Amino acid sequence: MLTFVVPIMLGVWEVGRMVEMSRILQDAASEGARIAAGGYSNGTTVTVAVVQTTVQNYLTAAGFPSAAVSGAQISVTNLSSDPWTDPCNALPLDPFSVTVTIPSGAAFNSLFWITGTFTGMNQLSATVNWVSSNDAQAVVSTTLPF
Repeated sequence: MLTFVVPIMLGVWEVGRMVEMSRILQDAASEGARIAAGGYSNGTTVTVAVVQTTVQNYLTAAGFPSAAVSGAQISVTNLSSDPWTDPCNALPLDPFSVTVTIPSGAAFNSLFWITGTFTGMNQLSATVNWVSSNDAQAVVSTTLPF
């Protein structure tokens, strides 16, 4: 009986851990997208590197292992027709996505409390779609109409 119950308990434990890690990863991607949407944070421009650092800081604060944090692949993708690479250059309401992936290998394996996998998963990924809330650029004429 014990040989049947222990593997079931370990499997449930691992599935619960992966659900927890997936939720944290989703929240980290949302935090990166929230920072990116503003275009500016504390008076400085938001670049892709700033978004990546924000996501890594969130993962660290949430208790992710350092191997998973350093191995995380974080990307900001412009989904609009406007040619920008950094969120600070986005136009108002330009859509973009932030994707965070913990790839297979050492980064992913560091998430487990026990060795081996019961879920068959080999990586975790979360994508958040958002829109820019940058201010619109207004052009003001300095000449008088008469």
